[in-house]
Amino acid sequence: MWLFTSQGFLSVVAHRDMQGYFLVRARRRSHLVALLPDAEIIHLKDADYPFRCLLSMGELQECLIHQVQAIDYDNYKNSILEDEYHDVCLDVWRTMWAYGFQYRMEGSQ
Repeated sequence: MWLFTSQGFLSVVAHRDMQGYFLVRARRRSHLVALLPDAEIIHLKDADYPFRCLLSMGELQECLIHQVQAIDYDNYKNSILEDEYHDVCLDVWRTMWAYGFQYRMEGSQ
């Protein structure tokens, strides 16, 4: 699962060897720190997502609940304070707009 928040972008995947645990991965350490300030961060400099932490199902659920409860904006893009990250999210928005536009024009779902 990809998770875009106002503070950062994370990739969440099931741990290959530990059932009930998840790797929460980021391309920037600051994104993990902002979303999981108490997590132990592992750095793998040659990985696609070089910053990672391990969370149990309960810890992941708490993180996601906190993110939802913290929403106080009516426009996601305007809630992003970091300029470079804002521009990246705008690129994602444009790509998904184009993806959805194609289906709107075709009348598909």
